[in-house]
Amino acid sequence: MTSYNNTHNNRKNNTESPLRRQTSKSPESLSVFLTNEKNELLPVSYTLLRSQRRTWALSLSQDGTLTLRVPLWMSTAEAERILLSKTDWILDKQEQLARRRASRPVSRLTPEEKRAQELRLRREAADLIPRRAAYYQAMLPGQYRRIYIRGQKTRWGSCSSAGNLSFNWKLMLAPPEILDYVVVHELCHLTQMNHSRAFWALVESILPDYKQRRKWLRDNGTSLEL
Repeated sequence: MTSYNNTHNNRKNNTESPLRRQTSKSPESLSVFLTNEKNELLPVSYTLLRSQRRTWALSLSQDGTLTLRVPLWMSTAEAERILLSKTDWILDKQEQLARRRASRPVSRLTPEEKRAQELRLRREAADLIPRRAAYYQAMLPGQYRRIYIRGQKTRWGSCSSAGNLSFNWKLMLAPPEILDYVVVHELCHLTQMNHSRAFWALVESILPDYKQRRKWLRDNGTSLEL
């Protein structure tokens, strides 16, 4: 997933309000018109997520979903101004994603063959990923409870507040070092439930070359298909 983060809090009024006491709001499916370099207006759909956070973050997932995460107090108009200010970034990332999709090999497997392959890879993932997690767990603080193998559309892995880890079975199609990167990434979330400097420092303490692995996944993730 490609993302753009804002590290500044633009909230000027700290007065407590009923809205601020909420922890999150339901996702909103919206659209905005962005102008490309040819001065053409392009409709762009996005998901607006409000939660109890101080900054905003913009991301484009592998399936093309554009998501803007903002503080609870931020208005839709202000959220739209953020998108307009990041027009070049959004259109550039969408173009990169389209190129990667166009270069993806066309599968010659039948639906039945794909299903059989997926079941086999899920079984292999259920065996391998817990072993890799146990290996790296010994080097890190925190302790996971359970590991789940799933088929998420937009995530390679996740860590819940309860300490449960989920991993995408398609990681079995990636090189071993990429699978290990995702495992370490989620293990580090057991003690750092964010993507702060402390989080990335913890990742780097285990995988000094994590940036290269992360870049490979961003550049090639869409090709991990049967």
